[in-house]
Amino acid sequence: MNGYLKLQGLWFCRNGGWAFCLCLILISLSSAFTNTVIGETFEYNPCISADKELGDSAFWAVTSAKLYEEKKYSRAVAVVDVCFNRWGPEAGQQQKRLLEMNAKCPPTGRVNRHNRLSIEEDYLMNDVSFALWVKARSLDELGEVESAKSAYAQCLYMICGRVWDPRGWFWSPAEDCIKYAKKLF
Repeated sequence: MNGYLKLQGLWFCRNGGWAFCLCLILISLSSAFTNTVIGETFEYNPCISADKELGDSAFWAVTSAKLYEEKKYSRAVAVVDVCFNRWGPEAGQQQKRLLEMNAKCPPTGRVNRHNRLSIEEDYLMNDVSFALWVKARSLDELGEVESAKSAYAQCLYMICGRVWDPRGWFWSPAEDCIKYAKKLF
């Protein structure tokens, strides 16, 4: 066959078969943004920001928050779920390192410039913390108590995450999750 391999009726170049497989994977990604648990589909990729000023993880968190504000709770949960594996594990490791070092979490409320810059450096942890808050609150609003408990537990773990409030201060999604989680336990 001179450098070609027949596999299920398709011809692959032995040295370039990976390219064909990659093409198949990319084609199948057109349906990858479906949350099979909730059944939500997206006409765009909620994991990729088209705004050059807004990073991908921030876009993801903000998108889920907008859906929460619009009371589209199922869609908010789906957005968090569809992108979580991109950033959640790394943010969780970042939080774990801080806990292992007994590092003090950043302050909440109005902060000085130094603290603000320090908080902004932890953008991934902040974005994941916010997205988990959105998921927990959305599940709570949907009355999915057991799922909400699990989401609140994830949110509580991200204790050092901070979110900017446009009114001029930082708040802690984990601290807010504590208030709501207490009602479920």
